[in-house]
Amino acid sequence: MRKTIMKSLYEQPVSRTRNHSRKDERGIALVAVLLIMSLMLMLGIAVTFSAVSDGAITSNFKNLTSGFYAAEAGIGNLHRTLRSEKFVTASLPDPPTITIGQPTLKENDFTVAAEQLLNTYEKFPNDSAYKTKVKIKEFHPPYPANDTNPAHASRRITYQNVRDPRLGQIEPYSISYEVQSVGEGISGLNGLVTLVEEGVLNFKLIVRAEGGGVRVGSFSEFALYMDKFDPYNPEGPFIYQGLGPGDRFSGRIHTNERFGFWTPADGSDAPTFRGYVTQSYKTASYYRHGAGIPPAPVDADSDVVDGVLVAPRFLAGFDRGVDPIPPPDNAFDQARAVLDGGSTLSGGPPTDGELHKGLRAASELGKELPESKNPDAITPSLKTGVYIPTDGEALTGSGIYVMGNVDDVQLSADPNANRQIIKVTQGGKTTTVTIDIDAGTTTIDSPGSSRTLRGVPLDRSLERKDNRSAASVYVYGDINSLRGPSRTGNGGAAPAIDSNFAVTVTAGGHVSSNPRKPVEGGSITITGDLTYETAVVDALGQPTNADAKNVLGLFASGGNINIPIDGRAPDNMTVHGSIAAFDLLDAEGNPVVGPNGRPFGGRIRSEGLENFNRIPNRGRFTLVGGAQSSNYDNLGVYDGAFHGYQYKGVWDPRYDRDFSPPFYPGYVVDSGGPTGEPTVKAQTNFPTVLSYKRLYYGSANNGN
Repeated sequence: MRKTIMKSLYEQPVSRTRNHSRKDERGIALVAVLLIMSLMLMLGIAVTFSAVSDGAITSNFKNLTSGFYAAEAGIGNLHRTLRSEKFVTASLPDPPTITIGQPTLKENDFTVAAEQLLNTYEKFPNDSAYKTKVKIKEFHPPYPANDTNPAHASRRITYQNVRDPRLGQIEPYSISYEVQSVGEGISGLNGLVTLVEEGVLNFKLIVRAEGGGVRVGSFSEFALYMDKFDPYNPEGPFIYQGLGPGDRFSGRIHTNERFGFWTPADGSDAPTFRGYVTQSYKTASYYRHGAGIPPAPVDADSDVVDGVLVAPRFLAGFDRGVDPIPPPDNAFDQARAVLDGGSTLSGGPPTDGELHKGLRAASELGKELPESKNPDAITPSLKTGVYIPTDGEALTGSGIYVMGNVDDVQLSADPNANRQIIKVTQGGKTTTVTIDIDAGTTTIDSPGSSRTLRGVPLDRSLERKDNRSAASVYVYGDINSLRGPSRTGNGGAAPAIDSNFAVTVTAGGHVSSNPRKPVEGGSITITGDLTYETAVVDALGQPTNADAKNVLGLFASGGNINIPIDGRAPDNMTVHGSIAAFDLLDAEGNPVVGPNGRPFGGRIRSEGLENFNRIPNRGRFTLVGGAQSSNYDNLGVYDGAFHGYQYKGVWDPRYDRDFSPPFYPGYVVDSGGPTGEPTVKAQTNFPTVLSYKRLYYGSANNGN
């Protein structure tokens, strides 16, 4: 019994310890479960919070981005409005009130109308929206046309026709503005973005006091045009000048004075005109060689002179007493076209600041020119040399600007590709410009430098829509020799103008203080053939290739187009193109006069004809195109035999279809129709952004 009790006593404690151990294990497991559950709960809360937070952040970011893009949309919409004609003309009454020579826009009216037009609100389908507000900070109208301060020249009103201001004036304006565009996301969420832009807008108005009866054209429309034509008062030891034996014209002919016509002694070989002939005087002059003192003019198509009928053949009519067509008085458009391709209509001369900003020396295309010391000056301060419109990588303009007299300009078409080559020699240095039309590149080779630029020169004139490959070659001075390639082995002319290229070469003159030579520069001397790669007429003068793209224009502004008769030019020379020589006008609108009392320049002529007895017959000067000038002059002299060149005009019928050389001088004239109401047109303009910043980027509530 004791043994059993003792055993029981011995075993009982063991059983209690096991029970306590199991209970402890269960407690630990419970705590672990609770910890794990707490951890899972915390993790779940964290995940949920993160998801909610990310969603909110994403939503806010999306909303803010939506507000930002809405604000940018407001800026973009404002830019479209700024470039529109409505923005410029909104303040004008209908019809507009115009005072000739004075600015048309009034500051207060313009500011009120512009701010009302540009303060807008627009809501998008995604509930975002923008509202814009504009402030006109400064308004700079042009100076009146009669302002004489030289510093105001580039900001002065200019007339399209100085002889008749009613026909139009160009008004340059400049305004500075501040734009606020507030972009809003979904209402009630963060999403307000305010963008602020400050800039300058330069634009021009083309204003006409009388909207009807105005005709605008190009002088290339004329096979022959002369502002002044006085048969009775020729220069040199002659008693008469006029159109005579061998003259054959197919295009339009016009003079603002009176024509003279003459024949040999027997009245034969009278001049023939297949195109329309007009003159502004009511009477014309007729003469036969050897008849002594020329008879007085008559209001008729022919005249009997000393018993002989002098009767030109007017196959398309001869009208007298028509309205005059005034010539241009400068070459500003041709100079400016080098910079902008003709996209600026009658923009005035490029200022020295514009030239320094837009051009680079051909020998240092990677280097910008220094800033102009007098940026508003209209007299360029460039050093003598060849300049290209470029930023160093691409061609930014449409041509070549040459400062100073040029020894030689050679134009040639690459016979193996669509490439136009222009070589300019000045002071013994030659710069070669190769325009690869197919590759879309322009390569400039000058002594010690060669660089290929992206792009080719293009005609961006307002009246053209095709942006044809075309260049303005502008020389601020004289061109002492202009020619195409040397003649081929059989004596034929090698092409100078590529089939897919157009070019106008201009010599720009300027008034000097030297009374013996009142105009410096502005003359072109042609010393060789200048022909097209694709012919536009055949050997008989009949038209071919009516859609040919090659075309050439020559423009001597202030000087003359000279055809040498001293051997520098070949016999029987041929030029394809339209050529013009117009004299400069002084401040009163009168031609600049030389020391002999006659207008200086504005002639297409051969020099040295005063001693014509020593000059041999140089054959024909064949011009496939037209000739226009301020003053009539001669290529040759007839005294029973010809001395010098005998002019042969062959008409290019493409000019009858409004086809003209690029940037060629044009005219504005009253066509005699009903006057109509005044008109105002705004030129396409682009704002120059000076600053662009994000003013606020936060909650919509704080931004209201």
